[in-house]
Amino acid sequence: MTLLPAPRRFDSSRLRAIKPAAGQPRTCARTARLIEALRLGTGPANRHWAEFSGPVRIEMPFGCYQIDDLELARRAALQLDGSWHMADASAAGRLAIRAQALWADAAWWRPLQAHDAWDAGEAADAAALAGFEPRRTTLAVVTGAPGPEGLRALADLERRSGAWRRAMRVLLVGAEPGTARHLSF
Repeated sequence: MTLLPAPRRFDSSRLRAIKPAAGQPRTCARTARLIEALRLGTGPANRHWAEFSGPVRIEMPFGCYQIDDLELARRAALQLDGSWHMADASAAGRLAIRAQALWADAAWWRPLQAHDAWDAGEAADAAALAGFEPRRTTLAVVTGAPGPEGLRALADLERRSGAWRRAMRVLLVGAEPGTARHLSF
């Protein structure tokens, strides 16, 4: 008898992990404000203690935003996915970080914590996200205009997002003005 489902892997067919660049600053005030904006509505909606077994409802399961700075988007992704913490940790520390991430994945009912790892990466284009379903709270960075297929994929993600256990955020970098809500910091 299995109490918890087997952990799913990072969807590397749709997202590429972002590699830290040498000498890249880890954070700044703009990165902190972007992360704060991305985290809004990513946790479970408030529920009564007796609703423990009910379906998950995320306050805002899908969000698509537009920004102008690719490096800012990459810094936010590296901070949210825990890359900096893993780089600084010892071998035992990395194991502890991984164990904490697995626990956070299994504990779907608890609110998202600031230290919980996200899945974050760059998509080749918005159309590559078609059919994506987040295993944990996810940030996808997309460079360039989404195009008609990409817009359909984003609309489909938003339509299906009500059934997800985790939230997803998409950052469109360098897209046409008006494609998504513009964030400027």
